[in-house]
Amino acid sequence: MPSSFVICVVILAAWLGGACAGDTPKVETGGMGVVARKSTPLKRFECEGERDSMIDANGDGYANIRHVFDGETETCTELDLNFDGRIDMTRLWKNGAVDQEQHDFDFDGRLDEQSYFENGKLARKELDTNFDGRIDTWIFCNGPYVGRLERDRHHHGQSDTWEGYDSGLLSTVQYDNNNDGKPERWETYRKGRLIEVKYDTNFDGIPDRTDYEGVTGPVFVKDAVSCDGSELPAPVEDAAPEAPAAGTAPPAGATTPDATTPAAPGTTTVPAAPATPAPPTAGATTTTGVSTSANTGVSAGSTTATPAPAASGAVRATTNATATPPAPAAPAASTGAGLSIGAGAKGKTP
Repeated sequence: MPSSFVICVVILAAWLGGACAGDTPKVETGGMGVVARKSTPLKRFECEGERDSMIDANGDGYANIRHVFDGETETCTELDLNFDGRIDMTRLWKNGAVDQEQHDFDFDGRLDEQSYFENGKLARKELDTNFDGRIDTWIFCNGPYVGRLERDRHHHGQSDTWEGYDSGLLSTVQYDNNNDGKPERWETYRKGRLIEVKYDTNFDGIPDRTDYEGVTGPVFVKDAVSCDGSELPAPVEDAAPEAPAAGTAPPAGATTPDATTPAAPGTTTVPAAPATPAPPTAGATTTTGVSTSANTGVSAGSTTATPAPAASGAVRATTNATATPPAPAAPAASTGAGLSIGAGAKGKTP
């Protein structure tokens, strides 16, 4: 049985691969033209042709996959995904590419969704979300993203909510709350955040009241919505301002900071020496009042012997002060739908 299950998965993977071929359909999603689309029953596609081929994918003696052909061209395929003897998925083919699909996702024998393709790529979907057998949600794709969505929110038999999307993110919503086929409330979103709400309080089709939410409005949708279930590209962030090129000269008139290394903490800066006084008499002593840093070893008011002046008359001063090291430099700044297969009751394929 495990090996049969693996065979079934391999067959399904190869069969589903056909839906990935083709170009991205160009489906009109611009504007928000309001159409009160009528809800209709979900009916199974006909899958008939000149001949068919039956496959027992799990080796239990019952057919699980049925391929139908006109001549050598496959026209449709039916699958029993949970091996209970009922068709859960039907696919119609056109010119070698998938054209339409129907799904029973919860294996209750009733359809939940039907999809339409253009050039092998998903273009729109119609869903029954309350399991009453009627279409109540219409989704239109814009490439891999949801581009537009309509739904019968109140299940009154026609669409009463119209949603617009920008790269898969909700941008506008219009609501018909009295089921007259015309919207009375308009909502505007920016990156999933509600920005503005307009109301038509007298039902003349023209907004006469506006509530501004601004940047404090609630965020309802943070991520883009995929139409075909595929992984979406990462959103493009706003570009950061470019840093100036290395070595670029500052603008004219700009003040250039002093490049001198500041003194280490705790060090008193020694002011510039005054003019040299007349040399003292040889052998005399001189009392200095110069303050130095704590590690110089020289204290204020210390007395040192003054040697005899050199022949040239220059004065030599000897000190045991240690030069204060410069402060260390600061470090540089771091600049198709998912399918599940489960066990089920056996039965002949209808």
